[in-house]
Amino acid sequence: MKANKLFAIALAALTLVGFNACKPDPEPKPDEEPTLALDQTSLQLEAGATATITATVEATWTSNAEAVATVAGDGKTAVVTAVAEGNAIITATTKGGQTKTCVVLVSKKGGEQGGGSLKGSQFWPIILDGTTLEANQAKMVASFQPNDVDQFLYVWEETYAGGQATGLNFHGNSDGYTALTVTSKGWAGMGFCLTADGNGWQAAEALRAAIVANPDDYFLHMAIKATDNGSHCFYIMGNEATKFVLGATAVYDGPIYSNFERDGSWAEFDIPMSKYASALAATPVAAGVNVFVALTEGTAGLQLNLDAVYFYKK
Repeated sequence: MKANKLFAIALAALTLVGFNACKPDPEPKPDEEPTLALDQTSLQLEAGATATITATVEATWTSNAEAVATVAGDGKTAVVTAVAEGNAIITATTKGGQTKTCVVLVSKKGGEQGGGSLKGSQFWPIILDGTTLEANQAKMVASFQPNDVDQFLYVWEETYAGGQATGLNFHGNSDGYTALTVTSKGWAGMGFCLTADGNGWQAAEALRAAIVANPDDYFLHMAIKATDNGSHCFYIMGNEATKFVLGATAVYDGPIYSNFERDGSWAEFDIPMSKYASALAATPVAAGVNVFVALTEGTAGLQLNLDAVYFYKK
């Protein structure tokens, strides 16, 4: 009788264990939403292109830079539209406060192919990335770019330090651009020098003469970007009478040509050489000329970001 009682107790215990083991997991509480995740955490788009991002949870969608990329979505799916070159962050936010982001990198149309053909029928590069240069090689007359042999970029008296070239260059590729930061010297200047050891200065003299003869046919193209309010003065062919300023303040005795947006996107300028033909006519180019000079007001930390600097004939 005692044995039967012990057996019954053991059987009851096993039954209880078996019941607990088979019991299903508890249902999520109504106020606990599923974990948010996105199927895209980064996108690379050309301007004008679109892409779709899908979330695991219904969310609202925002862009931190609608001038670069916009987003339209209601629920789990959003459409991103690339607007202009730059970077944007798309954020999905759930009702429960979860957030996830997708970084969007927008390039100009043409992307890694160098952004298409350069302006004009002929050009003379000063700052130009290798991808774009290769794509337009047939139109290049002569190069004024530094080659570390007989053409150099000289920073005067350590007034600039190397800057951080972030994002895509003017032509929408990742080849880089010239980035400099003003040091604490109280002024900043640099020049692209064509030394007597090469024949770049002779090509510059031929270009100067062509500009003087037909000034309406020639332009200086340049692109600049910044997020600060610094002003920059430039002049060409070693001739200070050709000074012009991009910025809000006249600096280094140069007149203001134009200001530009300080949102970190590239601003493009085509400077007509007809404005400076008289000054260029008075001074032939000689060996050792600084074919292009940049001067930035002397506040430490100001940025000078330049790309696509070249003379061209229309």
